[in-house]
Amino acid sequence: MGAKTALLIYAEGDARRALPDALQLDRAATDALVARLLPGLDVVPVGDGSLDSAVNPPAGLLYAGVFPGLTIICDADLGEIRPADLRPSWLAEGSGRRVILHSMHSGSDFLGFAVWTADGTQERALCLNPARGIVEDHGNRLPFEQSYWAGRHPVEPDDEDDEPYPLPFHPLDLGEEALAALCGFAIEGTPPDGMPDPDLVPLAGYRRGAPKLTLERSHGRPIPQPSALDVESQVQRLGDGLDYLIVDRGGEHYLQAAAGGRHDVPARKFQVERREGGPDRHFRCEVDALEEVAQIFRGYLEDPDDRGDRTWEQIWL
Repeated sequence: MGAKTALLIYAEGDARRALPDALQLDRAATDALVARLLPGLDVVPVGDGSLDSAVNPPAGLLYAGVFPGLTIICDADLGEIRPADLRPSWLAEGSGRRVILHSMHSGSDFLGFAVWTADGTQERALCLNPARGIVEDHGNRLPFEQSYWAGRHPVEPDDEDDEPYPLPFHPLDLGEEALAALCGFAIEGTPPDGMPDPDLVPLAGYRRGAPKLTLERSHGRPIPQPSALDVESQVQRLGDGLDYLIVDRGGEHYLQAAAGGRHDVPARKFQVERREGGPDRHFRCEVDALEEVAQIFRGYLEDPDDRGDRTWEQIWL
């Protein structure tokens, strides 16, 4: 199997019904979408692609298309991603629509997919691969999944001496079923009825510039060029899913926060540090409430040189 996807869809209703009409993209709306997805980042248009050729683009490229009732985004950052790690701002962009994430990779037998309803409620999320087992399994299993969990699609060993496959089915087999049932097309699986030719679904291509900011967190991959919503939502997870968070501007300029109870930070406290260019420009403060941490991060995003009226203690690292 060579199937790989890094796909996010916003649909006004059923994506499968809208996909056959996705033949002519709204370029102005697509440009505006990409600007919202990557705020403050230099983005350069490149040659157009298609849903067939760009469903798993290389790093640094994003393909997107806005169509009547349907928006398609393909980006390397969506590859091998846990649903829980989807950028909050990208999920929020689909507000009022059905949001579908589909990510699979034949090299690692990885599968991650999720569905959110129009009000933002997560309906289903699954993430698994043979190396880590079941990473996420939230919500009621969807109809197309039932036979897989019932053991009707076991992975047969190539050799009788092979170890049993560590999952009850092959993730890519279920991934193709999910792609057909949720999105209306297939890569290597059985084409669903009425499936359009993915090569005829046009997507505009964009090359990303280097990020000016990177959001790093204790769990989950870094987020390049985060929006204010991305940062705010991750700050709210400090002490409840995240141990620390860093907004890195490069060149030894960053703001970081750690939740209490670990890393020598007193319990029920938050430790915030800012680096302003070198070891003699490192400052720390402790705050009692998460909202205070959020205020510091908001101020830093607005003006990284403004320390506000808070007292910062100089430390040497």
